[in-house]
Amino acid sequence: MSYKIIFTMALISFMLSCAHVNYIGKTYDKTDQVEILFSESETDKDYEIMGHAISAGQLFVSMDDLQEELIQEAKQKGADAIIITGVDRDSEFDGRGYDAEKQIKATFIKYKTIL
Repeated sequence: MSYKIIFTMALISFMLSCAHVNYIGKTYDKTDQVEILFSESETDKDYEIMGHAISAGQLFVSMDDLQEELIQEAKQKGADAIIITGVDRDSEFDGRGYDAEKQIKATFIKYKTIL
């Protein structure tokens, strides 16, 4: 095999296995720990909704990888917890030849401090 073919195959494999997060909302100082919740009722702490995020990836990306990307983004944005609001698969053709994208939808929250 030529190096061009190997490089092209490696590049395609990399592109198919990347996860990314799209976030819209507020940003605070970075946090070290982020709780994962699956319902608002899982916490009795007062909180504010900071924003919303979608972690997405193609073909070979695992749901664990998507969740880890959400956690890292939440830490960077200063969230104290993530409420997972949905798991989905977007099956629209995106022009790059892929027809499915795994997604985890989440709400980032910040706990209110009691003075």
